Amino acid sequence: MGLLYYPTRIQGSTKPLARYACFSIFKACMSFTGFLLFLVNTATGQGTMLEKRLNIPKQITTLYNALNLISQKADVLFIYDSQVVENNKRVKLEAQNEPLRQVLDEIIANPEISYKVIGQHILIYRIQKAVIPLKEPQPQIPVKDSITTLLVKGHVFDNESKAALSYASIGIAEENIGIIANADGFFQLKIPVSYAGSKLIVSHMGYLSQSIPIGLLSEQQVDIYLSPRVISLQEVIIRYIDPKVIIQKAMKQRELNYSSEPVYLTSFYREGVQKNRKYLSYSEAVFKVYKSAYTHNEYADQVKLLKSRKIENESPADTVYVKLKAGVQSALQLDIVKCIPGFLEITPPLDYTYTYSDLVSFNSRDAYAITFVQNKDIKEPLFRGTLFIDKENFAILGADFEVNPEYLDLAAQDLVLKKSRRLIVKLEKINYSLRYTEFNGKYYLSHARCDINLKTRLRHHLSTDNFNTFLEFATCHIDTLNVVKFPKQEVLKPAMFFSEAMFDNGDSFWNDYNIIVPEDKLAEALSKIIGKIEKIE
Repeated sequence: MGLLYYPTRIQGSTKPLARYACFSIFKACMSFTGFLLFLVNTATGQGTMLEKRLNIPKQITTLYNALNLISQKADVLFIYDSQVVENNKRVKLEAQNEPLRQVLDEIIANPEISYKVIGQHILIYRIQKAVIPLKEPQPQIPVKDSITTLLVKGHVFDNESKAALSYASIGIAEENIGIIANADGFFQLKIPVSYAGSKLIVSHMGYLSQSIPIGLLSEQQVDIYLSPRVISLQEVIIRYIDPKVIIQKAMKQRELNYSSEPVYLTSFYREGVQKNRKYLSYSEAVFKVYKSAYTHNEYADQVKLLKSRKIENESPADTVYVKLKAGVQSALQLDIVKCIPGFLEITPPLDYTYTYSDLVSFNSRDAYAITFVQNKDIKEPLFRGTLFIDKENFAILGADFEVNPEYLDLAAQDLVLKKSRRLIVKLEKINYSLRYTEFNGKYYLSHARCDINLKTRLRHHLSTDNFNTFLEFATCHIDTLNVVKFPKQEVLKPAMFFSEAMFDNGDSFWNDYNIIVPEDKLAEALSKIIGKIEKIE
C-alpha cells in the first residue's frame, strides 16, 4: 500500500507535480554433508581458543556484562539466545591467569548449557535432551538429497542499550542472498546448504558489521549484538564540506556505481492497514523483478508475481479512498537513483537547503550524512530528511525522508479522495526509508519502506479514527546472468489486486523463499483475523 507523494518542481512553475494513481487503501494489491565436514574442520581450533588465559579483577556483575568483558579480554565474540542465557543473572567473575574454558564454566554454572568454538566466535547453547523411544526404532530413510536449505534466525540488538535494531541487513555478501530484520530486530533467513561454510554479514547504519560463521547459526535462534561505530577525530579531515558538491558528485558517479544493464531481483513485499491499532488487512508476496538500467525510467521495470497471500477483516464502512501508487510500484519508485526526486536536483533555482551533518558508518564504510529541508520561501509540500553518500566512491547508499509536516494538509489536496463529502481526512505523517546494497561493484535497491498515518472524521462528529498503513520491499537475491524481459502474459499489472488469503506462517507455503518475519504484535493481530486461503504460484 504505497502512498508515494512524489513532489517535483518544474522550473518556472509555482506548483509541485504530484505523481499518483487512484487506488483504495484497503483494496491495494499487495550439501548437508559438506556442512558437517565444515564443523569437524573448525573444531580443531576450539581447544586452543578455550585454553587462552585471562586476568580479570574480582567483581559481581550481570552475565551479559561478564560475557562482554571476557569478549574484550579474549578477543572473541559470543553468540547465544537470551532465552537460554539469562542476561541479567548476577555472577561472580574473577580470573587469575585462568583458561577461558574454566572462566566460562564458572559463570555459566549450568550442566544443561554448553558451548563450542568456530573461528573467533563461541556459541552458547542448551544441550538437547535425548528422547527415549517408546517403540523399537525403525530404519531411517536417508534424507540428504531432500535437505536444500538451512534456516538461520535470531534477533539483532544494540550492544550498549540492548535495544532492538529495526531493519538490520542480514545476508551472504558475496552471493547477495539476504533479508531485512523486522521492526523488532528479528530475522530468519533460508540459505542453500551449499553455502553452509560461508559467513553471514549482519549490518546496520551507524554500527560495526559482524561476520559470523553460518555453522554457529543453523542450530538455534541466537541474539546478535552490534557495537556502535564511533568515528574518531583522526578519521575526519577538519575542513569545510559543501553538501551540494557532494550530491553533484554522487549524481555524476551514477554511471560507475549503478548498473547500466538489467538484473533480476527476487524480492519480498508486504503491506498492511491498521485502524485504531486493529489490523484490517495484511498482504505479502514474493516477486521476481526485472530491474532495468538506472538510465531507464521506472516504467521499464517489470514485476512477475511468484506467490502472494492476503487476509482481511474490514467492512465497507472502513474504506477510505486515497490516490496511491499501486502496491509494489510505489516501492520501486523509491529507487531515487532511477526516479530522481527534487532533493537530488542541484540546479538553480534550488528548492532545498542542504547541510553536512555528520560522518557515519554505513555497512562498515564511512558515509556523509547530508540533511535537506525545503527553502522557507516555498510554501508547498516538499520533502525533508537525510541522504547517505559513500565518502570514497560517492555512491548513494540510502535516504530517510518525509513529506514536510508543515504542509501535509496541502499534500492531502492532491493525494486524498474522500468517499463521502461528510468524511474529513487529515494526513498525519508520510515517511520513507530506502537502502542500497553493493554487489560486484554496483549498487542495487535492497530495502524500501513507506509509513503513512492519517485520521478520518465525519463532519459534525467529534470522534476520529486513526489509520496506519505501510509498505515494505526487500531484495532477497540478485541475479545478473541471462536477464531478459518477462513474457507479457507473466507481467503483473500495476493495478492488480492480490488474492484474498488467510495468513499462513508455515514454511510449506513459501517453500525456499525468504520473507520479513511479522513483528510480534502484528503476528498476534493476524492470528485473530478470519479469512480463507488461496495460493498463487
